[in-house]
Amino acid sequence: MRSRALALAMAVGAVLLLVTYGCQVPPVPPFDTPHAAAATVEDIAERLRRHVDDTHLIDGQHAATSPAVPLMPACQEESDLRPPIGVPAYSAKLRVAELPRPLTLRFWIVPPERSQQLADLAGRAARRCAGDSTVTLPFDREGWHGTQLMNTAARSPDMGDVTTEAYIVAARGQFLAEASWWWPIEQGETEDPYWVGQGVVASASALTAVGGRRDGPMPVPSPRPGLGALAAALPPPSAYGLDVAPWTGGDDRSDLTCTYHMVHKNLPAAVPMVSRVLTGRVTVHEEVLLMPDAARAERARRLLVTPEDEFKNVITGEDVIRPCEYEDEAEPVRIPYTVEPFARGGWTGEMESHAVRRPELPRDPTYKDSVAHIALIVRSGATVVRLIWQSPAGADLAGALREGRAALTRTLDRLPG
Repeated sequence: MRSRALALAMAVGAVLLLVTYGCQVPPVPPFDTPHAAAATVEDIAERLRRHVDDTHLIDGQHAATSPAVPLMPACQEESDLRPPIGVPAYSAKLRVAELPRPLTLRFWIVPPERSQQLADLAGRAARRCAGDSTVTLPFDREGWHGTQLMNTAARSPDMGDVTTEAYIVAARGQFLAEASWWWPIEQGETEDPYWVGQGVVASASALTAVGGRRDGPMPVPSPRPGLGALAAALPPPSAYGLDVAPWTGGDDRSDLTCTYHMVHKNLPAAVPMVSRVLTGRVTVHEEVLLMPDAARAERARRLLVTPEDEFKNVITGEDVIRPCEYEDEAEPVRIPYTVEPFARGGWTGEMESHAVRRPELPRDPTYKDSVAHIALIVRSGATVVRLIWQSPAGADLAGALREGRAALTRTLDRLPG
């Protein structure tokens, strides 16, 4: 009788705990374990859709970790950790049962030999980073082969907060994947094996949901209707100039305007995307997003248009659009920043532009003396495209803007709308 009363009390206690805490902790659905691997980046988005963490939103859109961010940022000094560019990609923060914080996932679809090559490069770079605060281990789950890295460091030097960041970079067939998570630890401690293990289990489950079981079939990557066709339609880098090539991250050429707001935007996450950064005589950014529907595509497109008030210094109210490292007392010569409607073929949206130069140019001016910027932010159906062209402008600011517009419209004409 006593044992029955004890069991009843325990059951009541369990119910009270569920009532008390059940509404505070959102349910986390388990990952599916399909036999076959996903065929496209659209398949990846569909398989992971119900796991996306809805708490990480910007104006209703999920914030993505850009596909261009280096692999394993804890080892970002390693130049060979650049991810593939101009290929179908996916980025999202997922809710997982094993971790109190979201699991960040990025996927790229590339030829199988390339994906494993990049995973091996990341592994070698991670081992070079190993030291007192960084630990590396192999990763081998359900056909995925790669490397784990745990790095313990001050997340906020001013506050002295110490955290551990963990990364997995692995390949399976046509997929290159990066999973990452972090947790705070007490000052002076090393990585916590519990949270390492929890993150590895969560990552393995998510990767299996995309890559299928070890004995399942792996599709051969090929351009398909959708994002694959859009990625294949992007022009060769040389279309923008013979010296233009993928940006390696080794210099400051990714934004010739030095405004930050002109180029670096929060991209919507959990949607198929492709992006490239090209540098040389000119700098070009290409971003293509495949949204679930036209309404959300238009909302995402508007987020990528730069509001004019972002170029006003919030303290003095003065224009901050001027050449990089501009310290002259004389006011620079500029074509003011403008946003105007743009339509071409099935694409509609806006074109933003501005150009600026020093009043007196040196004999061989660079973008730090004179620069032109032009961008197209357009949509066709559920596809959003943002194209940015920047170049040293010399004395002819208007001529440079015309050149940029012609270059971007040629790219837009190549894309299936």
